[in-house]
Amino acid sequence: MKDNNTNKKTVSLTKYIITSVVIAILAIGGTVFVYESKGRVQTASTQDDLDNIADLATLIQQGYIKDVDSKKLYEGAMKGMVAAIDDPYSTYFTAEEAKGFEEDINGNFEGIGAVMTMTNELPTVAEPPIKDSPAEKAKLQTGDAILKVDDKSVEGKSLSDVVKLVRGEKGTDVKLEIKRGTETFPVTITRDVIPIESVTGKIDEKNKDVGYITISSFSSSTSEEFDKVVTQLRKEGAKSFVLDVRGNPGGMLDQVEKISSRFLKDGQTIVKFESKLEDDEEHKASKKLDGGDKITEPTVLLVDENSASASEILAGAFIDSANIEVVGTKTFGKGTVQTVIPMNDGAEIKLTIKKWLTPSGKWINKKGVEPTIKVDKPSYIQHKLIDTTLTYKLGAVNENVKIINEYLKVLGYDVDDSDTYNDKTEQAVKSFQEKNKLEVTDTADEKTVRELEKQIVDYWKNHDVQYEKAIETLKKD
Repeated sequence: MKDNNTNKKTVSLTKYIITSVVIAILAIGGTVFVYESKGRVQTASTQDDLDNIADLATLIQQGYIKDVDSKKLYEGAMKGMVAAIDDPYSTYFTAEEAKGFEEDINGNFEGIGAVMTMTNELPTVAEPPIKDSPAEKAKLQTGDAILKVDDKSVEGKSLSDVVKLVRGEKGTDVKLEIKRGTETFPVTITRDVIPIESVTGKIDEKNKDVGYITISSFSSSTSEEFDKVVTQLRKEGAKSFVLDVRGNPGGMLDQVEKISSRFLKDGQTIVKFESKLEDDEEHKASKKLDGGDKITEPTVLLVDENSASASEILAGAFIDSANIEVVGTKTFGKGTVQTVIPMNDGAEIKLTIKKWLTPSGKWINKKGVEPTIKVDKPSYIQHKLIDTTLTYKLGAVNENVKIINEYLKVLGYDVDDSDTYNDKTEQAVKSFQEKNKLEVTDTADEKTVRELEKQIVDYWKNHDVQYEKAIETLKKD
């Protein structure tokens, strides 16, 4: 047997990713969150192992009763090896899939704004949907599997084929059949332009000295956008800030480090890394990162269960190093780093190669970051979309009716906390339809349900208890 070192294949690490899985972006065409690295990774296998793989391929090609495409055998072996490590953030792209991936990230920004992976041979939502995207408005969740697209089964289709089915122009609809746990239900989503501006800001309407900044993702320009927004809000009178990364699925490491550094003293730790390839690392705040322009105004950070990856790095740095209050619910729990490795034949492998830890050394993977001030979202804002393929009228009894009753009650109508469409429900629906200039009937039809859901979202925006707690916390300082 040959020395193992003679069988090692070395490939350069050209793309670092610090985001929740970027396996296939369903028509967001968004920025790839890459980070250059000077490191190298080596893959090795004994000659016996390689010979066994070759022997199996030969056996299948020569002995199987049908003709077999040798390229498919190779791709299957590659996919199988990556799948065998059982990591949702690692995958193998064929050359065609890799090309499609590059086209996605350089293409237009129209679609539904969800990131998918293949799990148990089904396309599955791999991370929290992009903030304010159609997927988020449709209340898709991590782990949701797609069974059908426009009433056509996706069984046996590749991830890239499913992506093509889901993609589409702004204003067009796509109907998905979703499996969530043991439950199956349809969702119709209207495609839209996915927001590419990652930072927005405004002065709070009631508190003119508070600047409210939303960071929807950490893309290549986020730090620059953030600097401009802070400067503008200071000019408008902001003396304190609320930062909102709720629904932010992550992004580029260098961007979250630059923003974090502005809130930390030079030398304080932002994030730590552990890897088999390199020595442990500790990235710290510095003038090189933030240019020396620190943010010393009182600040509170908002997080939720859809704040992932880079957002969690920010939260960890705020809690452990900056002593900044973090308000909301426990975050998503994605504590790993991926790299995309190009292969000689045009294929690519995205592989988890590092874990990141908070400054105090906590690995939050599958655990999340606990806020310093926990404020749960009310139940009414956490429901899935109501199934509009069903009819809701007097006598109907199911979970969707319970949601309809809850929404009506939140909006001020006299209904029972019940899963039954009773007389009170019927009267409330009629009143709601009349008030909103809809056709007045005894039935909660699709238009009525969709308007009800829209008004619930608007109500939440005007009664955001997490944001209100952040303002209250600032006022105490």
